[in-house]
Amino acid sequence: MRKTIKYTFPILLFTILGLAACQNTSDKSTTNSTVTKIEQAKSYDFSVKDMDGKGVKLSDFKGKKVYINVWASWCGPCIHEIPELEKTYQKHKDDDSLVFLSITYPNDVEFQNTLQSNETKSSILGVKERLGITYPILFDVKDDFIKNYGIRAFPTHIFINSDGTLNAQVSGMMTMDILEETLQKMK
Repeated sequence: MRKTIKYTFPILLFTILGLAACQNTSDKSTTNSTVTKIEQAKSYDFSVKDMDGKGVKLSDFKGKKVYINVWASWCGPCIHEIPELEKTYQKHKDDDSLVFLSITYPNDVEFQNTLQSNETKSSILGVKERLGITYPILFDVKDDFIKNYGIRAFPTHIFINSDGTLNAQVSGMMTMDILEETLQKMK
C-alpha cells in the first residue's frame, strides 16, 4: 500500500504540472502563433459558386486584396468566430480595395463533390440565417479550392495580396484583433 502511494503521488503531480504547462493563458498569443506568413507564393486561381449557382473566380478580383474564411457548418470553432467575422466585414465592406469571402463545401448531390462531409447547402443556409451572415458565402463545388490551398483544418483563413501573392494562411480561430492586424499588413 505504501509503495502504491509512494509512486502514485509523483506521477499525479507530474501529470498535473504537465497539464498546467499546456494551458492556454492568452488567446491572442496562441492565435498569433498560427499565422503563417508566406513570402512571394503565388495564389491559385479557383472556381467556386455563389448561393445562386453563379461562378466566381479569384481572378475576378485582380488588383484587390482578398480575405477568405474557409469553414463548415458542423465546425464549432467556425461557428464561434462568425459573429467576429461579421463585425469585421461590416467595418470593411465599403473598402473597394478589399474583398471579403467565405468558402465552404457542401456535399449535396447537386454539387457532386468528392470530399466526404456532412455539409449540405441547407445546413449552410441555416447557419447564415441563424447568425445573420451578410458577407458572401461561396461553395467549393469541385473541391479544387480545398485541395489546391491544402486546407487541412477548419476554420482556415487565407490572405491574398492585391498582386495575387499569398500574404498569410492561418489554421484555427482568429480573434478580431489578429484578423484586423493581418488585414492591415496585406499589400
